[in-house]
Amino acid sequence: MKYILTVLTVVVAAAGAPIAQSPDTAGAVAGIWKGRIGRTPAEAQSITVELKVAGGTMSGLITGPSSPGEIRNGTFDAATGSLKLDVVVKDSNGTKVSFDGVVFQGVATGRIAFDGQTGFFSMTRDAPGEAMVSQAGGEAASALKTGYAELAGWIVKSADLVPADKYTYQPVKTVRTFGQLVAHIVDGQAYYCGRATGKPVEWSDAAANGPTDKATVVAKLKASMAACSSVYASGSGVPMLIANISHSSLHYGNIVSYMRMLGLTPPSSS
Repeated sequence: MKYILTVLTVVVAAAGAPIAQSPDTAGAVAGIWKGRIGRTPAEAQSITVELKVAGGTMSGLITGPSSPGEIRNGTFDAATGSLKLDVVVKDSNGTKVSFDGVVFQGVATGRIAFDGQTGFFSMTRDAPGEAMVSQAGGEAASALKTGYAELAGWIVKSADLVPADKYTYQPVKTVRTFGQLVAHIVDGQAYYCGRATGKPVEWSDAAANGPTDKATVVAKLKASMAACSSVYASGSGVPMLIANISHSSLHYGNIVSYMRMLGLTPPSSS
């Protein structure tokens, strides 16, 4: 999606020059990474990733969940920050998991896919991450702030455009209603932006499990956007702010699909 790719391309260009200069670009991501993985933030588990690079080939081990995963192959593009990993879980089924994400300032975030399901991952590289944050400086922080403002604007406009009687719309019964989808973004922002300020916030589905009528959800959404905007303006907690953009943009993609099914034009397409 152009919004997140534009933002991350800008900030990677600002923060990633030392990586691009390396003759072994894949080696720039070798090392120990720690973070979380799961279908949803509420179900996430802690992981440690030992990523190795030899002769341009990526390998390694993922531990933390009940069954470890072996990294069989991977690629890293220093120009865009794109990171892809193919993992085989050491369980009875040999479950295959693909990682598709972006590396920025020593933080990797993105999506996972396995057994027809999707989820997310977010992990931080030990030690080198802090140095990369310093190198990025105000330019990267400004790009994050600008990118978030654009994405937040599209989400708010979408919530305003969808009629109140369509907030109960579900393409199929196995997915969220439109109201629940927007409320889930509210819950995500409370978590990620709260964490970015250093608060020990735990994931909560309070908004998604509460009233999801248009008036209630839009009011909560605008309040959460305002709170997050102040955090982006401060430039603190960059890893969690990146994760927030990743999570919100993932679900803006869902919003686009819902709006198309309802015969509406998403604001990012107008």
